[in-house]
Amino acid sequence: MGASLALTACGNDPPGRVVPPDQARSTVVDVVEETTEAVGGDWALYRGPDAEVCEQPDGRDGARFVYILERKGADGSTPATDIRMVEELWEGKGITTERFASGGADPFTGVRGADGPVTSVGFNAYPQRYSVTGVSTCSDGDVAELRQTE
Repeated sequence: MGASLALTACGNDPPGRVVPPDQARSTVVDVVEETTEAVGGDWALYRGPDAEVCEQPDGRDGARFVYILERKGADGSTPATDIRMVEELWEGKGITTERFASGGADPFTGVRGADGPVTSVGFNAYPQRYSVTGVSTCSDGDVAELRQTE
């Protein structure tokens, strides 16, 4: 599963960026769902939004949210076209992007993003399966409590 490629530690969040848990959760959901709407097709929930422990800028434990949607393969356009569209969307939100491709004759392709409204986000544009993975900024929440309300 290529979803883990976008996951980074919340400890990388710059100081002063801690947000309430409900805002962290809704922001990552918005970014992932706006991405899937821009690409189009029928997407299904793979995971989340699930609370996980992260480290806040001051070293205390906090909570981040991971949200993953996926769909089967390309849907009318090529992965390269979809990657360009996702890059433009994310860059418009202040997310720094970087394309990636595996080696070989038929590489796995996609784009990763960081900063802006999320800690990280990834779009895997594999011909067989697309996925979008978002990781929220680290919030001031308690993961055990948040999991009881999910």
